[in-house]
Amino acid sequence: MPLINNKSKTGFVVLLVFTISFLHYFTSMRQIYYHIFYRELYFLPLILAGFWFGLKGGIITSLSVTALYIPVVVLHWEGFSPDDFDKILEILLFNAVAVGLGFISDREKAHEEARIDAERRAREQAESANRLKSDFLSVVSHELRTPLISIIGYNDLLLDGVAGGLAEEQIDALRRIDKNSKNLLELINSMIDLSRLEADQLSVESKETRISDLIEEVKSENSSLFEKPGVGFVWKVQPNLPLLHTDPVKLKVILKNLIGNAVKFTEKGSITIDVHSHNDGIEFSVSDTGIGIPPEMLPIIFEPFRQLESPITRTHGGVGLGLYMTRRLLEMLGGEITVKSEPGLGSTFCVYMPAVRK
Repeated sequence: MPLINNKSKTGFVVLLVFTISFLHYFTSMRQIYYHIFYRELYFLPLILAGFWFGLKGGIITSLSVTALYIPVVVLHWEGFSPDDFDKILEILLFNAVAVGLGFISDREKAHEEARIDAERRAREQAESANRLKSDFLSVVSHELRTPLISIIGYNDLLLDGVAGGLAEEQIDALRRIDKNSKNLLELINSMIDLSRLEADQLSVESKETRISDLIEEVKSENSSLFEKPGVGFVWKVQPNLPLLHTDPVKLKVILKNLIGNAVKFTEKGSITIDVHSHNDGIEFSVSDTGIGIPPEMLPIIFEPFRQLESPITRTHGGVGLGLYMTRRLLEMLGGEITVKSEPGLGSTFCVYMPAVRK
């Protein structure tokens, strides 16, 4: 919003013109009137009018000044003299200044409007392209998930012996199919969630959440994450934690992503999940003894797909969506995330959730 609106600007210019004209008409000392200082005061409203209102405003103001200035000249007319040329020249100069400034102002405004319009169209095109990308991801992901769920279902039936007994080699092959199918399903679900995030189709459903119950649900719903050989899990959950007013489903996704990352990059050692009160809220920390994160990668790990070209990702899998989605979900929940890491010594991700979303 401009500091001075057009109505105020108009009133100020009109006030200036009439004030200066008043000095010309009612000056009791004739020599003061002829002092050049008073006549040059007219340039102030003319400059302001041209700058503020463009060519049209400058012309209107210059004609108004001329109409007020000419009677002064006539009133003090004492016959033709060389000084009259100066007065006529001043009138012309008044108009030239107003018209020139108005023209320049209009041109600058036109350039600015063209720039703003170009930025608006570019922004609209980017938003349209982003919507198309999200729609494409959503449609393709749904189409991929439907047959994949069927594959997983039939594979489970085979493992359960519904179609007859199986040799150990066949069971091993089916288990590999099951593992990779579920990994692919998880990736597809992540793509669907990503498309919904980008399209702002996710809503927050906050309710009072008991943290101890939520942690137990995380354990039971992600039991397969805690079966990695050579990796131990330590849970430190402070008793009697305050109720958290948040969306429990999204908070569980956040914790699953952080624990899943820790499992992925920890071949041997331990993963510690620590939940405790902190600054009128609750802090969830996930620490591992894995490979750690290089310092140059810390600024970009929360960006989507940025890990695709990393040798770490090619070794351990993944497309770099987990931390990006974690950060976006935390923005929706009003939380914060920080990370500390040292290559070879592991990483610690800390999520802070205020007791009540601000």
